Amino acid sequence: MKNYAKIFLIFLCMVLCQNSFAFEFKNPFKKKEEPKAKMVETKQEWEEQSVNVPLEQRTPVKFAEEKDPKKFYTPEFKYVFDRYNYPQGKRELNVVEVKNKLAYYPYLVADNSCRYVAYPFYYYSPSTNQISSNFYVEKLDTTKTKQKRILDYNHLQKERIPIIEAGTKETYQNLFNGLTLVDWSKDSSKLLIKEKVGSTEGGVYKTYLYVHYMEGDVEAGKTVKLDRLDKAIRYYYTDWEKRQIIKYRYDIIPLGFSAENDSIIILLCYVYDKNGNKLFLGKWGYNCDTEAILLLSKTDYTPEISSNGLILKQVLD
Repeated sequence: MKNYAKIFLIFLCMVLCQNSFAFEFKNPFKKKEEPKAKMVETKQEWEEQSVNVPLEQRTPVKFAEEKDPKKFYTPEFKYVFDRYNYPQGKRELNVVEVKNKLAYYPYLVADNSCRYVAYPFYYYSPSTNQISSNFYVEKLDTTKTKQKRILDYNHLQKERIPIIEAGTKETYQNLFNGLTLVDWSKDSSKLLIKEKVGSTEGGVYKTYLYVHYMEGDVEAGKTVKLDRLDKAIRYYYTDWEKRQIIKYRYDIIPLGFSAENDSIIILLCYVYDKNGNKLFLGKWGYNCDTEAILLLSKTDYTPEISSNGLILKQVLD
């Protein structure tokens, strides 16, 4: 009986003193909640809060600290002009890049004074695995700086008329016709252009050359295909050297304009044997003014070749 009385007394004391012994467990990791701003309830309160605060009473806003230039460096890209035809005669059509982009122009080549620009435009047809191309010569905006003339030029700004079309109006499986600029002449009056013809599966089997003569207006210029040069080379080796090169695959590699005479273009001639080995036949020249065809050397004679066209190149600061 005494035990029950003790238990009752302890329970009674806990009930009476619960306010004295009650406590709240506080989480030390819980973030303290910021008191929420009271929303306006009347028009008068809104008008009081919307009064313009004077500048000297405004709380300054803290912006992110500026990066230390010694620790953070972002390189700036700049553009410089570089000679296009160097090494001489090495610019070629990139078949892989054309197939990846389907339609594009890879570069713009200006003349010495940056008044005109020349470039090819390539097209790829996946259904026939065919590459074709056009070649354009256009006038630049001479009111701008030389760099801006190139950077602001856009092929799609207006309808362009090509000076040469190669394979764009015919369809053949695996055929490619790739036009490429060799170089401008030093006086900017002529362009030497080559057309590589071949198979996207088997490689190049012929090269044709063109000379475009500039006139006062771009539309007045004329383009001449150098068929006589090709015939003269075949005639010489067949009749004078007794070499039937027409029975073999032969090719020419134009290097550019002679540094000694701006009217003469220089090219190399090669023939391929049955095993595909490349055999040197000689260096040839063509005078654009007189149309004279010259055999310059049968040996590995290296004439001076000029490099005149300008191409804009992106470099780091």
